[in-house]
Amino acid sequence: MNKASDIEQPLLNAAQYFSDQTRWQSWLDVEATLALSQAEMGMIPQEAGMEIALHSNLKSVEVEKLRLKISQTMAPVFALSECLADVCGQSGAYVHWGATTQNIVETGRLLVLKQVQRHIFQNLSQVILQLSALAEQHAGLVMVGRTNRQNALPITFGFKIAGWIDELIRLADQLKEVEPRLFQLRFGGAIGGYHSLGADGARLSELMAERLGLHLSLVPNRTSVDPLIEYITKLSMIGVASARISDELFLLMTEEIAEVSEIFDANVVGSSTMPHKVNPKYVVDLGAMSMQLRTKAGAALAVPSPSHEADAVTNRLLTQLIAETCPLAINVLEKLHKTIASIAPNKPKMHENFLKSREMMATEGVMMRLAETVGRSHAHDIMHGLVDKAKCGNVSLYEIIMQNEEIVAALGAETLNKMLCTDGNIGQCETIALQAAAAGRKVANKIII
Repeated sequence: MNKASDIEQPLLNAAQYFSDQTRWQSWLDVEATLALSQAEMGMIPQEAGMEIALHSNLKSVEVEKLRLKISQTMAPVFALSECLADVCGQSGAYVHWGATTQNIVETGRLLVLKQVQRHIFQNLSQVILQLSALAEQHAGLVMVGRTNRQNALPITFGFKIAGWIDELIRLADQLKEVEPRLFQLRFGGAIGGYHSLGADGARLSELMAERLGLHLSLVPNRTSVDPLIEYITKLSMIGVASARISDELFLLMTEEIAEVSEIFDANVVGSSTMPHKVNPKYVVDLGAMSMQLRTKAGAALAVPSPSHEADAVTNRLLTQLIAETCPLAINVLEKLHKTIASIAPNKPKMHENFLKSREMMATEGVMMRLAETVGRSHAHDIMHGLVDKAKCGNVSLYEIIMQNEEIVAALGAETLNKMLCTDGNIGQCETIALQAAAAGRKVANKIII
């Protein structure tokens, strides 16, 4: 039998990862691995291991019969093991040998989560590649940089996107870093101490972990819920990153700023009552979905600690929460991908907004050049006073600065004119944008391998 890590299954629709069929097949995969590993160790007959593995699929086990048996017994894994045993002939006596329900459920869930993780990384890679292309394309596109929602200094649109790429790179690191703790096999039997498996239990776990592409746990107990809680919080960080992007785009789309817009087909209606309005669509949906995903972290941290050596209440809460969070995380990334694809910068509006504040945004650069002569504190006082004067009067800041003999003497009229009348000081924004684009591509290509 190949290792699960060697089998690249097709990506499913987000909701299908937690369907009955996917869940039951994951349990059958674990039962097959258990039987083959026990046969290799001589715990059960070789032919029994092969026979059980051969029939551990939903084509052999009748789904409707299984569904009926689950409704009758209210014990899903027991029902599945009975149905599997029925189609295995005499070898059926060795199905589910020494295992307990949670061993099968938890291990099967890890196999599903490995596929979920692959899907998330593929979606995340697509988004990072999208943003990298945009950051490179608009690395030098000058726009107003804002702090506390007030005009601050000139930046480039590529620099803004670079910040999003940087956050998504950190997100990829977090999601990858959790894997050794999340994908740990805990297969210790009824209470986690290998009571039914004896001294062979540890070796059986080693063989199963190798076949399934999982790490070995130090203690194969049934109460280690912290890896799942941690994973849910990491998935919630997708919501944090996506919300940042959607919220910022939403602000840039406001009519007073209007520096980006969504591109729609001609048939899309902006407003049901006001023909002149073109309401944002994608960013609104993305923002709502992202906020919903973010709340899952709080829900995970609120899950009660399991009692004693096993606790079905805690297990069911986490099972439900995982089934809600994973598809939502996949869908948020898909929505983010569509949103970015629909976004276009409004270059004329960016330039218009920049021109309105160009002189004001140049004051920091003038101040720092002046500080070389008169000191930073005194230079700040001078510029602050001139800005206040410009705000209160009818004379432009440019004229006020050019009439100040101390500044002109220190910097020269030509230098001042260049600082106040060109696209201004964008610092290293363009370089940073290009560096982020290159780093994004490197990470995006790495995480889908």
